[in-house]
Amino acid sequence: MPKISRLFIKTGLLYFILGLLLRVLIDFFTAFPIPVLTVLFWHALMLGWITQIIMGVSIWMFPGRTREEGFKAQKLSWLTYLFLNAGLLLRMISSPLLELSGLNFWAILLAVSAPFQLVGVLFYVFEMWPRIQSKKQRIRNRKKKG
Repeated sequence: MPKISRLFIKTGLLYFILGLLLRVLIDFFTAFPIPVLTVLFWHALMLGWITQIIMGVSIWMFPGRTREEGFKAQKLSWLTYLFLNAGLLLRMISSPLLELSGLNFWAILLAVSAPFQLVGVLFYVFEMWPRIQSKKQRIRNRKKKG
């Protein structure tokens, strides 16, 4: 299993734990609901846990252009990981702090978090697209290059 896949899966498991802890907090504060916790719960669960597990396993299971390890050989996968998690962390930090303080600084960070996550997902699509070609498409592409 490539290192980047292990990192996606381990990070996904950490977000799973975070999501469960957030759910416990939401249930604990049912008398005085805190709406931002629900938003963070869904982000931790859907983007943090499920999406990262799927990405890690698919990068591992679908053969890539090269079997080499490292940033240069797996650049798009690493950029996916960096942008997706930077966006998620910005979201997890800025959302509750914006709720508490109302400062524009946190609103800007919150606004930046979504494009970071989107760019991460686009890097993933660019990484995976060539891996899911049919055998005929791969043969045609090799003939064009050769």
